[in-house]
Amino acid sequence: MENVKGTVERIKADNLDGKSDEEIFQFLLSYLGKDLQKDEEFAELLATISDVRAFKLLHRMLEVSKEKQVQKMIKRSLYRLKMRGIFTDEPLRKKEVSILRPPRTEIQQGFGSAIDSHGRRLLVLAIPHPGMGLIVIQGLVSDTKGLVDVSEEELTRKRFKFFLEDLRKTFPIPLVEMESSYVGFLFTEAYQLALNSGQAPPKGYGGLKREIESVSKSYEKPLIYAHFQGDDIAGDDRNLQRGGDLLKADLFSGWKIEDDEIRPYADEVWEAKESKIVLAQTQKEARFQEIYLKALSELFSGEKRFLYKRRIEETAYLLFKSGREEEARVCLATAIDLEKPVNPIQPSPFLFQLVVNSILGLLAEAHEKEKKEPSLIVKP
Repeated sequence: MENVKGTVERIKADNLDGKSDEEIFQFLLSYLGKDLQKDEEFAELLATISDVRAFKLLHRMLEVSKEKQVQKMIKRSLYRLKMRGIFTDEPLRKKEVSILRPPRTEIQQGFGSAIDSHGRRLLVLAIPHPGMGLIVIQGLVSDTKGLVDVSEEELTRKRFKFFLEDLRKTFPIPLVEMESSYVGFLFTEAYQLALNSGQAPPKGYGGLKREIESVSKSYEKPLIYAHFQGDDIAGDDRNLQRGGDLLKADLFSGWKIEDDEIRPYADEVWEAKESKIVLAQTQKEARFQEIYLKALSELFSGEKRFLYKRRIEETAYLLFKSGREEEARVCLATAIDLEKPVNPIQPSPFLFQLVVNSILGLLAEAHEKEKKEPSLIVKP
């Protein structure tokens, strides 16, 4: 039920933020019809919102719900709200709509990809324009460099569907739907980061800035916190210890520390491995461990730790949207743990494994390169 609670809390927040009834219902609709028990929980928890909008939402749920069990719970919640004086006598939705009805309000759509090892991700924002179809904005953003690239094109709704299908087939990193206002926020955040680092925004962004800002909203936390309560996840040692296994998951495929940052430590491991001093294997392993912890302490003592915290939080949302809730929990527990300073005695399993993988990966690449280089020695 925790998941449903998080979504209902998000609906409450959207209500306070002034989102339209249609926007809130479309957000709720994306969760309905997938799980009978969760639909019942939504119907029950919406009655805890002391606002006439909850009454309207329940009525909309009643229209789309096909399960008698869910319909019964919705009617019970409507009754509970009425008993508390929370209802409306105005017509909610007409069964027959006039031919002269105003054009249907279109909802913006947003999509975001997973994050690669350099902190880059693809964003897509589709903004409807009456009589023009959709203005589709796609861009590449980086959490270290800001807005890297951006482009836009006008597409019909049908063409946009094919556009997404093609993108998912050709783009190597998974792409999931997310709130358009959050995608706008990510674009705006990346644009500001580029300005702060003295980089000129990509050509063409000036004409799209107003479009993006019309959709964007401010967010204090990444989207994953709308679905999980951080306090419930924090300090979960079981999930935390599984953090190192996250690097085996597809969404973390290729994650590594930049070569120029990890190379000094890889050199130390290589020297220890090739040392002419006769050491027992256990002594060598202890030396390797010492180097790994040194790299961990020096590389993640400051801002880099928080950079990875945000990357992991964003990845947790993609796991959640992909139906991988358990992995999302492990991910979020790992991210929250990075709020604490590095502890060499009890290091973050995720960061420690990231350091080890990065060092061993760099050494493996050097070994492969050495094997491929032609020898200058002429064999008889």
